[in-house]
Amino acid sequence: MRAGILCLLLGLLAGCATPARLITPPPDSAGEKPILYGAQGPLSAERSRAILHDLAKQSGNSDLLIAHVKVEEALSRFPLTIGNKVTLLRDGPATYRAMYQAIHEAKDHINLETYIFRDDEIGRQLADLLIERQRSGVQVNVIYDSVGSILTPRSFFETMQQAGIKVLEFNPVNPTETRKRYILEHRDHRKILIVDGLIAFTGGINYDSVYSGGSFSSPKRVKGPDKTPWRDTHVRIEGPAAAEFQRLFLDTWRKQKGEPLPGSSLFSAAFRA
Repeated sequence: MRAGILCLLLGLLAGCATPARLITPPPDSAGEKPILYGAQGPLSAERSRAILHDLAKQSGNSDLLIAHVKVEEALSRFPLTIGNKVTLLRDGPATYRAMYQAIHEAKDHINLETYIFRDDEIGRQLADLLIERQRSGVQVNVIYDSVGSILTPRSFFETMQQAGIKVLEFNPVNPTETRKRYILEHRDHRKILIVDGLIAFTGGINYDSVYSGGSFSSPKRVKGPDKTPWRDTHVRIEGPAAAEFQRLFLDTWRKQKGEPLPGSSLFSAAFRA
């Protein structure tokens, strides 16, 4: 389906480092047609119209589609991109397998931003892999939320730092440690992983053993006194949209006043485009 080539960069998909708000296109843009972007930059107005026209055939309402695309662009603050391959990862095991493979194959850098990074079987497995990649010459940078990972001991992250990984705590619970204006409820629920600026992962899965049971595995991993199966979904994105997730990560790092990241390669050709 042609719809699969569009990756909508919603803050709702990548998380909520800042609260979402309803946005509508400004009145003076009512007659404008959205311009789509590819790996080499903006497409022509004619090419953008042709792609949106094909998509409108599937929706049956061209005006509604155009309005929807404008709202998506306003929410994300970036244009929509084409030429992306998106793979649905149906549960925790499928997500971890795909992530670990991408991490193993990383050549330059790995950027990880997450709400929960637990010191348990899943968290330690990921931490060990990231440390191994850092020691092999791949720069690893990690952002974790102070509240989401509040049960994780500092020593867990200090071990990664000692290996050379750059670790940033998002909005520390302790106000004396914050690097900007303190707002306790300002939390980072994003769950994104970007490898070499070319492959991105996002969705609802944290690094916690409660996600280690599959949708069709037996027994399922459960949570809570009622033994409810715990399941969530992620996606793997390959193409120009991965650069936009790179933007999100680097923007959060900058706003949280993290120390300068080593290597200009973080700004890949795709990212600069």
